[in-house]
Amino acid sequence: MMAWVPSVRSALRGMLRGPDFDVVLAFIAFAALLIDPLATHQVTELTALDGGLALVTAVPLVLRRRYPVGVLVAIVPLLLACLAVFHPDHAAAGIVMVVVFTVGLHGHRIRALVVGALMAPVVAAGVLITSHQLGGDSVAETVAYLALVLGALVAGDAVRARQELVRVVAAEAERERAALAQHRFDEQRLRYAHELHDVVGHALVAINVRAAAAAHLARREQGASPVSALEEIASTSAEALGELRTALKGLRNDESDGAPLRPAEAGLANLGDLIAGVKGAGLTVELDMAAATEAVPPTIGHAGYRIVQEGLTNVLRHSTAKQARVRIGRDEGALLVEVLDRGEAVTGTGGGGHGLLGMRERAAALGGSCEAGRAPGGGWRVRARIPIDQEDR
Repeated sequence: MMAWVPSVRSALRGMLRGPDFDVVLAFIAFAALLIDPLATHQVTELTALDGGLALVTAVPLVLRRRYPVGVLVAIVPLLLACLAVFHPDHAAAGIVMVVVFTVGLHGHRIRALVVGALMAPVVAAGVLITSHQLGGDSVAETVAYLALVLGALVAGDAVRARQELVRVVAAEAERERAALAQHRFDEQRLRYAHELHDVVGHALVAINVRAAAAAHLARREQGASPVSALEEIASTSAEALGELRTALKGLRNDESDGAPLRPAEAGLANLGDLIAGVKGAGLTVELDMAAATEAVPPTIGHAGYRIVQEGLTNVLRHSTAKQARVRIGRDEGALLVEVLDRGEAVTGTGGGGHGLLGMRERAAALGGSCEAGRAPGGGWRVRARIPIDQEDR
């Protein structure tokens, strides 16, 4: 039943901040300048001169937001004239407070300090003009009016500082939101890059190995036909194209943002098919699956699959090994993935490059780690450890 309260508050706040309010304020100031001397019995009747001075004094208030200092400079001598002619003491003090508050609100800190310093003699002059006799009362009035004017100036400056702080905080929050959105976009782009690298890289290496085998058979004119190798090339390329289409379809789907990428839903349960395909390229792989695949979350299982795929791709590309060993295990709430071969490196890099970087980034994204290097007994080993209880769901 109180749902209308916020809308009323918003409407009032907008009205107070709008230029129309300044017109109303100027009218109120004009009326106050005329009513004040009559209410306080400073004068018994008003003349046309009094009305003209009050009108000329009130009109500049319409421009107080646009030219705060200019309006103050114009109004102060007019108010002193009003005080000398028909003594609107309280109304003049209120008008000065409104204008200096505007100066503090829309000006700068240094400008506010200058205005405050200049207002002291002006207030003193105004009190002297309206006082009937000099003495303790005049001093007390000067101090009181000066305190009111300076208080209005300080209040305006405080409100300005508060509004500036709110703007800075809002701008910083907006920059943080933009940076977070960019970070999420970069992470998404990196995940897609990993997927495409793993799919295309593995397929091309397998195709290269099989094409070389087919060419070798054709050159040696052996009894074995290269047709089987060519069929494996066609099968491998078709599978890679299928995974590539799945990944690119995700790029065109806005609903995929924030979802883990699993082209063709590859996971630990698909390692058998992966190893069978690698075997066709001339690499025999022993699979030791100690971890129950159904107990591993899909995101972590997909990362494990890709790490094994990249590890075997590196064996095909950079090693003379004909055999490799893949072990999937569990250790204190973490998934262990190991790819080991006993061959010799055929390049000076030992199987490095973007593939190793991608494996490390995959593991790190899930709170784990991935290491690659020479095995103690010879060969090359890739070993990853991914905590299962820190899955990025």
